[in-house]
Amino acid sequence: MSNYAAVQEPSTQFWEDFWKAYPDGNHFQTYEFGEITKIASPKMKVARLGVSLDNKPVGVAQGTYTSYLGVGMTLQVICGPVASMQADNCELFSFLVNGLEDICRSKRIVRLEIWALDAWKIHDLLLKMGYSSIGRINDYVINLDPDMQKFSNSIDHNKRRNIKTAEREGVQVIQSQSKEDLETFCLLHQAAAERDGFYPVPKKWFETASKIYSPEIWHVVLAKWSGKSIAGLFVVTHRNTVYALRAGSLTEGLKVRPNDMMHWKTMEWASTKGFTKYNMGMVDDPTPTEGSSKWGIWRWKKEWHGYLERIEMFEKIILPKYKRVLQARDTVYETMKHLH
Repeated sequence: MSNYAAVQEPSTQFWEDFWKAYPDGNHFQTYEFGEITKIASPKMKVARLGVSLDNKPVGVAQGTYTSYLGVGMTLQVICGPVASMQADNCELFSFLVNGLEDICRSKRIVRLEIWALDAWKIHDLLLKMGYSSIGRINDYVINLDPDMQKFSNSIDHNKRRNIKTAEREGVQVIQSQSKEDLETFCLLHQAAAERDGFYPVPKKWFETASKIYSPEIWHVVLAKWSGKSIAGLFVVTHRNTVYALRAGSLTEGLKVRPNDMMHWKTMEWASTKGFTKYNMGMVDDPTPTEGSSKWGIWRWKKEWHGYLERIEMFEKIILPKYKRVLQARDTVYETMKHLH
């Protein structure tokens, strides 16, 4: 019989105590991320689960979902659940997943979707529990080195050349938490989305994040040239990791390589602060091929000589009798996409 105990709606303190004993960063499973999500997107709901052993937190899981006709659609748990590195991971993961399924039943959520890192080695466990693999994606991560000269020598020659170009052109990089600079970043992010054809993160999300995150966790980075902000980053930290969450830039400034300089300076700052990983966001699996629409950004990332953290996505229908509601919602969404 398991000695684990489920903690429904765990407190902020429970969440913080768990992460104090866990070295690796996991932005999607921070308590703050859940709070930002539900405030910035009022239709989004957050479900949380904690697991304790001998009154100590050993596992957490956080997911988000929306409802349609009074029924929850998909509880999506990104990069979770997370199990203590000291625990029997197989048993603890099973307990966490069963707890998430119980939440789905209690809240009438049709489907549970889990994005699990390959490093956790729970692929076979999830298949045995009735889950189906529905796809893969990757995080692109760079190992930082306190010796920045050594780190500089490890990246691609083209990247070093671009950084020197930015320096020669007089590109300046600043960190800020001011309202004005956050507004500037949002405009840069919107401009990049319109140019490159991706959906921008709503301005409200960044504004909410700036209020929810404590000052030591977030900041914006701006690259300035000829007195004008031409590129920006929204940066968040968690445990040993710095996350370059979102970026933006103006086409007119790309020729002076502000993005290379901006990330380089952010990595330099991260290294001096003792962070060991720099997360540059997700990359398709399989990775983009030359000539494809995403090849340019993938080639740009690869020049930092990082590595891929592989993530596999699993799903399971928890409430089959409501599956038609999920299908109806999906049909409505597809129709609306074509109309727009």
